[in-house]
Amino acid sequence: MQKKLLFFVNPKAGHSEIRGSLMQVIQIFTAGGYEVTVHPTSAPRDLTRQIEKRAADFDLVVCTGGDGTLNEAVSGLMQLPPSARPPLGYIPGGTVNDVARTLGLSMDPILAAQDIVTGREFPIDVGAFGENQWFVYVAAFGLFTGVSYQTPQEDKQVLGRLAYFLHGVKALGEVKPIHARVEFEEQVLELDVLDGLVCSTTSVGGVLALDSLGISLNDGQSELLLVRDIKNLIDFNNVSTALLKSDFRENENIVSKKVRRVKFLFDSPVDWTLDGEYGGTVKEVEIVNHQRAVNMIVPR
Repeated sequence: MQKKLLFFVNPKAGHSEIRGSLMQVIQIFTAGGYEVTVHPTSAPRDLTRQIEKRAADFDLVVCTGGDGTLNEAVSGLMQLPPSARPPLGYIPGGTVNDVARTLGLSMDPILAAQDIVTGREFPIDVGAFGENQWFVYVAAFGLFTGVSYQTPQEDKQVLGRLAYFLHGVKALGEVKPIHARVEFEEQVLELDVLDGLVCSTTSVGGVLALDSLGISLNDGQSELLLVRDIKNLIDFNNVSTALLKSDFRENENIVSKKVRRVKFLFDSPVDWTLDGEYGGTVKEVEIVNHQRAVNMIVPR
């Protein structure tokens, strides 16, 4: 019996190189033994709703787009029981593609499609943000938040200039530290935070390289990074250097911990971003790592 593939295309994502390769990609899937059903995404969260409703009837789901598109796909799969979740293939089509880079996926649509047909399943962790929101690689508040979801799609490469953004807003006095109570692994921290991240990839924003942290995509742990309020220029320079070099040892302005779950409590509601898109405003939230929750297709 021929296998069934549900293929989601986001025509507005990033560079949209898939547009000129769409027919060839479909031919690769067909030659690989799949009956292909194509669904162009038409509105925010459409992909999530379609996957929740239809994915259990397919052998493989494939999506193309940016990190936000991948988030929508994974969010849909997480609405299904684990036994009903088909594997997920991903053709990167955004401007940053943190998850794709971490997984070693090709940025060429044709090569990515070939790798999906010939690849292997690789289980990845998925983060739960509260009761019914999900993220694949990062949940963040503070400095990252406004840059990420307020930046126009065509300008999202600005995320790759984290150090310059941090310097600019700090110099202008636009950054107000956020007082937070952070609870994790039987520890409690009370601190003023400029930037907070819970992440599971080796890069964030295409430039913040986290390779040295020993991050794994399926060990059941996320990396908690908290940048404390910076009081002077020396501390600022130290933090900027640490972020660019991803070397947080002996830096008293940065908290770096591995966590399975972490709870944040704020004095007033705080904006968050999930995988680069607006994630809502909360005064209290618990983030939990769901280990090996979704099988991604990666190159052999």
